[in-house]
Amino acid sequence: MRYEATITFTQEEKTIKEQIIVEDCELFAEVEAKLYEKEKGYEDVDVTAIKRSKIKEIANERTSDDEKIFLATLVDIFLNDDGSEKEMKYTIAFFSKTMDSAHAYISQYASQGYCMAVTKIVESKFVDVLK
Repeated sequence: MRYEATITFTQEEKTIKEQIIVEDCELFAEVEAKLYEKEKGYEDVDVTAIKRSKIKEIANERTSDDEKIFLATLVDIFLNDDGSEKEMKYTIAFFSKTMDSAHAYISQYASQGYCMAVTKIVESKFVDVLK
């Protein structure tokens, strides 16, 4: 399963809050353990929130440190057996450097589907994906 978590920690006498996507965990306790393991170099690390994510997929891997995590909402339209159209909305996360490159990437991704359309692209507040 995929989770979204928020941690707070102290760095140089400043309290910092980060949002992280955590993958491949079945229990909230596993998510918490991964987060504490990753952040053990900082003082006063605290996991302040964990929830199941509605992100369907992480579409690519981070290739450089200056890439940010973007979220795209996609709509896939398909026909039911009775001929009526049905919409299915879902969110994917992906890494990109700029909004322009994010738009180009997600447009290419959406072209894989027969009737897939991009309805929204936003730069997220997530700082990392833990596997």
